[in-house]
Formats: sequence, structure tokens, C-alpha cells
Amino acid sequence: MLLVFANHLHTLKVVSIPYFGIVGGWIGVQIFFVISGYLIIQSAIRYSAIEYIKHRIFRIYPAYLFWFVLFSLVFGHFQLESMDFESLLIHLLFLQHFFPEAYLKYNALSVSWTLTIEVVWYVIAFLIAAKFYKSPTKITAIFVVAACVWVFGGTKWHPLVKSMEGIYVYFFIQNNAISQMPFFLFGAWIAVKNPRYDKAALLAVFVSTVVLFKSWEPIFPSPIFLTGLGVAALFLILKNSEYENPKSVKLMSDISYSFYLIHYPVIVLTTSVVQNKYHQMFLSFFATVTISYLSYKLIEKPFMNMARKKS
Repeated sequence: MLLVFANHLHTLKVVSIPYFGIVGGWIGVQIFFVISGYLIIQSAIRYSAIEYIKHRIFRIYPAYLFWFVLFSLVFGHFQLESMDFESLLIHLLFLQHFFPEAYLKYNALSVSWTLTIEVVWYVIAFLIAAKFYKSPTKITAIFVVAACVWVFGGTKWHPLVKSMEGIYVYFFIQNNAISQMPFFLFGAWIAVKNPRYDKAALLAVFVSTVVLFKSWEPIFPSPIFLTGLGVAALFLILKNSEYENPKSVKLMSDISYSFYLIHYPVIVLTTSVVQNKYHQMFLSFFATVTISYLSYKLIEKPFMNMARKKS
């Protein structure tokens, strides 16, 4: 989440933190996807269909709905005379990344495209959970191959590819759920196999695929599963380390979802009222942390507790 924050400070021309300002966006998202893969596959096997759906809805929907509506109102996206209820419904169903026009029309949060991909993973995880526990490597390989076919030319089969400009072709078509699934599967594979590898070897994988990705980036399309291997290697290093996170890290973990949802509009609003770029950066960060904490305490946690009580 902090990596995505750093990337958006760069894209909104606030400040550019070396390295992280440029690559923090995709690294942060891939870390999020790997962790989600690790956690969700376990939920998918543990709960019945009804309980699984209930837990997922209570976990991600209340905070999303609140902040999506609030910031859409703040930015003037909800004008009664021009209200597009079909596009609005698409956002409320987390389908926005499948419908470019709808996504762009109500894009107050900016990051909601990842929620479409996350929901696709929720569905896939539940459908494959039982078989995945029996054949995790085989199923992961199938998804990796499918993603490679897609990014190495499969995008030409998409019905919208001829009607879109280059940047939108990348964002909505090449960058869609098909190409993102390997990151979730790597996390799920770790959850099932619980492997232990030499940490030096894992660090080498992380450095060569993530830290040094600029050296080989021109050869491969993006997103590519190789960076997911590096992110998964980093996850394994941290997972198998005997290290207790300090309270500050635990706090940031708790508020990470709300932080992720609101940081972009908070940065935008901050830059509209503060002139100094470094003041913009610090005020954006502390405002996002404060609001995210309140969101976690007043919205996320009560609904998560409600889901547990109903189980």
C-alpha cells in the first residue's frame, strides 16, 4: 500500500521517490495479489459457499461503498441530470474494469480496477479450491500459461481492442484479470505447499526479477509472471522469518484496505489546497492514515465482526 502511495505521489507530480515512485504501483499491487492468494484459498476451502460469499462481501464492500459514494460526491461525479445508473451499477458490482467507459465515468478512487480482479479471484478460488489442494503446481502452471498466451498476443482476441487507444488497450485489456491471476496463484501455492527454500536463493530471485526488472523489462510484455515469482520469493522470506512486527506495522496492516481505497483522492484534494510539494506529501500521508484508521474502526471492523457472529 505504501508503494502504491509512492507511485501516485509520482503520477500526480507531488514528489518522486527514487525507484519506488516509478515502480511502486505495480510492485505494491502484486504484493497485494500474492497475499490475497495466500489468504483467500484457505478461506475458500474452510467455508461453505454462503459463508464464503458473506465473509467476502462484509470484508470489502462496506468501506468501498462508503468511500466510493463520498468521493464521487466530493468530485461532483454524481450529477442528477447526467447520472448513468448502468455505469453506477457496474461499479457497485465491482465489474468496472470490464467496462472501460463505466470505469472512467465514476473513477473517484482511481484504484478500484484492482477490486474487479480481486473479485474474479474470489470466484476462481472457490471453484478450484478442492482440486487446488490436490494439484497446486499443475493448476498454477495452467494459469501461468494462460496469462502468457494472453500477454504475448492473446489480447488481439478481445472484442474492444480495435476501438481503443494504446494506453487503454494496456490498462483494460492486457492488464486484465487473465494476466493478473498468476500472482494470486503463487500466493495460493505457498499456502498449500508451505515450502521452505534457502533465503539466499529466494533473495536472488527477488533481486533479479523485481529490483533489476528494468534490465529485462524491454524483452517481455507487462504484466508478466516473472515479477510475481520475485514477489512470492520476498513473501516467503518474510513468512519464514522469526520476526515480530512492531505495533506500527500491525496498525498499517489493519488499515491497509481503507488506506488503499482513499489515498488517491486524498492526495488530489491535498494538492488542491496546499502549495508546497513536501507539505502535500506529508499532509496526504498523515491525513490518509488518520482517515483510514477511522474507517477501519467505524466501518471495516464492525462489519467483519458481524460476519463472524453470523457464521
